[in-house]
Amino acid sequence: MNTLRILFVFISFCAFAKAQNTSPAIAVNPVSYKLGIGEHQQINAVEITFLEVIEDSRCPKDVNCVWAGQAKIKVRVKEKGEESIEKEVIFDASGKSNTLYVSDKFVIKAVRLSPYPETSTAISNRVYYLELQV
Repeated sequence: MNTLRILFVFISFCAFAKAQNTSPAIAVNPVSYKLGIGEHQQINAVEITFLEVIEDSRCPKDVNCVWAGQAKIKVRVKEKGEESIEKEVIFDASGKSNTLYVSDKFVIKAVRLSPYPETSTAISNRVYYLELQV
């Protein structure tokens, strides 16, 4: 009888736990934008401008380096009716994205600086673009 009681409690617990996780998940597909140097993108009431590449010391794809390096860029974030803010964004080996703007409705992140360096392409010939994700 005691075993039956334990089994009943266990089954009730499992059913309750299952009932707690039945809320539907809302899937949101992120939207991406690519900006060249000097270009801007209007996203709702926010304008993001890719100003310049300050540094690109990332280790080229075809080389083994002791340090992975980093790329540093400058962007301008301007919300309608507010002063513009210039931000330095660093892309390093961690691969993390950088948050540029946050509101209660959306978040704008800088996720990638391309192209990634290769020894076959001179730095002066690189045409950089910044990838944003909302």
